Amino acid sequence: MFEKLFKNSILITTDRLVLRPVLHGDAQDLYEIFSDRQVMKYYDLLPFESLERAKEQIEFFTRGFEQRTMIRWGIELKQSGKLIGTCGLFAFNEDALKAELGYELNSSYHGNGFMTEALKAVLDYTFRECGINRVEAFVEPLNTASQGLLEKLGFTKEGTLREYERCRGELIDIIIYGLLRSDR
Repeated sequence: MFEKLFKNSILITTDRLVLRPVLHGDAQDLYEIFSDRQVMKYYDLLPFESLERAKEQIEFFTRGFEQRTMIRWGIELKQSGKLIGTCGLFAFNEDALKAELGYELNSSYHGNGFMTEALKAVLDYTFRECGINRVEAFVEPLNTASQGLLEKLGFTKEGTLREYERCRGELIDIIIYGLLRSDR
């Protein structure tokens, strides 16, 4: 059902961005993002401590695409070619026609609408071309910026999953957001 996502590396362009595969040459930019404690505050990984760890993450994204378990786009500024974040889909469920959304952005670029622009393009493509009916996002309660972003994109806050996952050594609550094809 979701095979169109994995036929080729999908390139998506917007007014200011190019969404494309994350490449080996992006290791330094990716390290800049994933080593930032502000970016990683609500992430399920600890901040990266080496460029090698960023290279491993690129391999993880590549393997996920090859194994058809995830698609991750690098978010590149058209003007400079700099990778400023990533976004993508994973946890595909073909029976329920759904996937989960994930994203992160270099903190130097927060507040400029880049992630809104990127995710709007990804969601437009996903609902138009891929047969997905539902996209979910899971957010920590204190991550109000991410909640605001999802609400701006039309997601509905569906509830709080109490002590849903272990993160940074403790069980934490998670808020689930959902966006249906019919919501758009």
